[in-house]
Amino acid sequence: MEKLDKIFKALEFSANRHKYQTRKGIGKIPYINHPIQVAKTLVDFGEDDTDLIASALLHDVVEDTTQGEKQIKDLSELILQMFGENILLTVLEVTDNKTLPVEERKRLQVQLTPKLSDRAKKLKIADKICNILDIVNDPPEGWSEDRKIAYIDWAKRVVEGARGLNHDLDNYFDEVYHQSLQKLE
Repeated sequence: MEKLDKIFKALEFSANRHKYQTRKGIGKIPYINHPIQVAKTLVDFGEDDTDLIASALLHDVVEDTTQGEKQIKDLSELILQMFGENILLTVLEVTDNKTLPVEERKRLQVQLTPKLSDRAKKLKIADKICNILDIVNDPPEGWSEDRKIAYIDWAKRVVEGARGLNHDLDNYFDEVYHQSLQKLE
């Protein structure tokens, strides 16, 4: 029961942090649906590591609910106290530095993903799967077909550095990648 407690605690924490946020899509879907979908994707492909599932639920809280060094430090300390070092480190591994320009953040994801922990690599793949599905099914307002395709191709380059830990998850990414490109082209 301790495993479920940690997962539900992470879900509640994430829901509270994201409660006023929506996804970028036209449908204005509550943001919390995204980390839930990322966690579900991992579970659907056989991942049962409680710290990985909790990290998936928390993966965007630092990046998307803080502003400035102090808030990041305070939230990181809170995550450490509530969920432990494994989860904090995994969340921080997949957190972009929002002070950098978007293109630099994207370049760094491609460059740094091969150096991530196994947990962070699996999380990265599940996150990219869910982002691609969202871009195809509920695209961000104003995104052209070219921009959607560019995102999908970039996500593939990121995922290339994370493969080999869960072959079913890798194969599902490939399936989503190809089907999404077919829908858009």
